[in-house]
Amino acid sequence: MSEEQAIEKASSKAQGIIREAEEKATAIKVKAEKSAQDAHKNLVDQEERLDKREKSLLERSKSIDSRYDALEKQEAELESAKLEIKNLKDELETKLEKIANLSREEAKEQLMKEVEETLAEMIAKRIRDSEFKLQSEVEEQSKNLLIDAMQRSATDYVAETTSTTIEIEKDELKGKIIGKDGRNIRAFERMTGVDIIIDEAPNQVTVSSFDPIRREVAAIAISKLLTDGRVHPGTIEETILNIKADVAKEIKKTGEKIAYDTGFNDLPPEIIKLLGRFKYRFSYGQNLVKHSLEMVNIGQQIAQELGADVAFTKKACLLHDIGKVLTHEIEGKPHHHISGDIVRKYLKDEKLANAVESHHGDIEPKSKEALIVQIADSISGARPGARRDNYDDYVKRVKALEDIAKTYKEVKQAFAIHAGREVRVIIDAERADDKQSKILAFKIAKEIEDTQSYPGTVKVNVIREVRFVEEAK
Repeated sequence: MSEEQAIEKASSKAQGIIREAEEKATAIKVKAEKSAQDAHKNLVDQEERLDKREKSLLERSKSIDSRYDALEKQEAELESAKLEIKNLKDELETKLEKIANLSREEAKEQLMKEVEETLAEMIAKRIRDSEFKLQSEVEEQSKNLLIDAMQRSATDYVAETTSTTIEIEKDELKGKIIGKDGRNIRAFERMTGVDIIIDEAPNQVTVSSFDPIRREVAAIAISKLLTDGRVHPGTIEETILNIKADVAKEIKKTGEKIAYDTGFNDLPPEIIKLLGRFKYRFSYGQNLVKHSLEMVNIGQQIAQELGADVAFTKKACLLHDIGKVLTHEIEGKPHHHISGDIVRKYLKDEKLANAVESHHGDIEPKSKEALIVQIADSISGARPGARRDNYDDYVKRVKALEDIAKTYKEVKQAFAIHAGREVRVIIDAERADDKQSKILAFKIAKEIEDTQSYPGTVKVNVIREVRFVEEAK
């Protein structure tokens, strides 16, 4: 290779190196310029964000200052208003005392009277509104439900009280019942625990006792002895013992039938025995067997409609009056409280005990089934023909309704009408206005509900009448 060729080759190689270096330098320069541009752009963006944040903080600061100034202004205005109200109040009190010539205490009393009148108006309005709301919401639904529950519940009842009258063929047979020197009647009363009443009523003998089973035993024994004709202390004792055994068997049989008919065959023997005594127990002329079975029927239908526990409701309806067969043995307790005690003792079920003992409203019902028992009892007892009082009880109950109304000073006269199902109250128009009359009707109804025992419902009808009479001469 010649020298010139070597120089040319070296020159060419040098130029390639130079071009490669220039290209790398150019790339580095472009990359550096781009990095510088990106850095500048980021710096600009950061500056813009900082400017915005600074402006936002300035605006918030201004807003806070403005709200603080407004609050200070409001606080000052409130203090000024309080002071102004206080001054006005003192000024009005002073003027009121001067104008009305009233002391502070007298003015206070007058103000209280005005407040009471306002409250009375509010109470009367709330009572009207509540009654209208309840009536409009439940009337149609309750009618359909109760009609469906009652349509298969009409049965007949025989009146019965604390005495039983026995018809005898001849009035001369009374002598056999009395016996020589009264020994027969004394033996009879000693063995049965009843009173034998032999008065001047022709061909009749009356057996009196609060225990219906004793009355039943005595009535059967008298009829049987008179039919047999042999009446002396020996046959009296033998006959009564046999009849007591027969009645005990009948009680057990009746209790078992009631349990079977209602679907509760697993009840304890003590409960079965008490259920059997229903056959000889009446309430306002309504037999407990038929009343309880009717209650089970009504309660079952209502529970099905409301989605309640049907079996539980039926059992509560069956046992709700079981305490009535022991009221003559346990003094000082209402029958429904006794029913609750019986359920607790033999069935150990507190929920069932509450459903049983709350059906008269003096104990708070704790389940919807307990409320159904209340409703079913009201339906069974209040429907036409279900119950009736004897004359003395009826007079006492009607008089008690009138006496409750007459205890209020606003009442001029009170009359119990419609067999004690409505109390018509005449108000002294000068002592009570319309609003007070409305409240008075509510109070009388509540007192009757809390203190009296009655079948069905009692309507309190308050009448206020103002008459103005003038004569033209």
